[in-house]
Amino acid sequence: MESSELCVVESASVTINTKNNRGHIILTYEKDIGNYLNVENIDECLKHELLRNPWVPNTTYDFKSDLKSGRTRAFRHQWLQENGSWLTYSALEGVKGAFCRICVLIKPSIHRGVQGGFIIKPFTKYKDFHASSKIHLSSNWHTESMSRAKDFMDIMNCKKISVIEQVNSGLHKEIETNRLKLKSIISTILFCETHHFPLRGKKSDSGVYHDLLNFHIESGDEILKDHFLTNSKIREEFLGYLPLDKLDVESDATKILSFMEDSNLNLSKFCRQGYDGYATMAGKVGGLAKLIRDRYNKALYFHCASHRLNLVINDLNKIMVIRNTIGTIK
Repeated sequence: MESSELCVVESASVTINTKNNRGHIILTYEKDIGNYLNVENIDECLKHELLRNPWVPNTTYDFKSDLKSGRTRAFRHQWLQENGSWLTYSALEGVKGAFCRICVLIKPSIHRGVQGGFIIKPFTKYKDFHASSKIHLSSNWHTESMSRAKDFMDIMNCKKISVIEQVNSGLHKEIETNRLKLKSIISTILFCETHHFPLRGKKSDSGVYHDLLNFHIESGDEILKDHFLTNSKIREEFLGYLPLDKLDVESDATKILSFMEDSNLNLSKFCRQGYDGYATMAGKVGGLAKLIRDRYNKALYFHCASHRLNLVINDLNKIMVIRNTIGTIK
């Protein structure tokens, strides 16, 4: 093609009359779907417009002039009206025929088979149009493209936010939640400082500061409560000494579990237990750890690290050099 001669508007799209090398006038349309076959990166605004309002032939268009040799059945304008949600027609030289604009613009993945008419090349077997269109509409290719096209249109029409915006929105929500958590904590610190109350009591988990935080929670501060319940930092707390009335394993297990329940611990999250290696505690058949795990199967047993170190040192004392070294140190 050499040069453009004139531009006119037809069906809300630009129509350009051009001449080929033989001097014949060819009509091309900016919003003709044939222009976008096998085009990877289409501007999103243009894609949105093509999905909504592609170029379509007017009612006076001569479809018979587009027939390939040997074909007698022409495309019908009525089909565009009946299937306007997906069907469109290309008048572009070389690809004249029916297309699914959804599958052309939102290309489906190739699962198996070969994508043919309506997708990567024009459908021109018009005597089989109704049967072939039903097959296309029920295909995995069209179903996938329709789903992705709906998401695309929702985003472009501001009915849905994009993945990046969703991530940013989630991050913004997390920041705001953290600010609300800090608000209660900082206001408590300022209150203590203003009234000259020490932040720390006799222990790290006691004092006016911790009492005020607990008061916040008891007063209905659900955000602060959630912060303390979901804080992933491991915390060690001494709950108290527990006298054992009997020395049998069954009684000891019952006593320990009752004490934990009385301490308002959520035993559904009981996941670890640790004792020394004595058979009464660590026995795999009738030990205390086994009885407790029978009730709470997530409560895995771990040998006490201090006792394990003691046992290692005790075994090492059997080696003369180490035994003499320990004796010298003493």
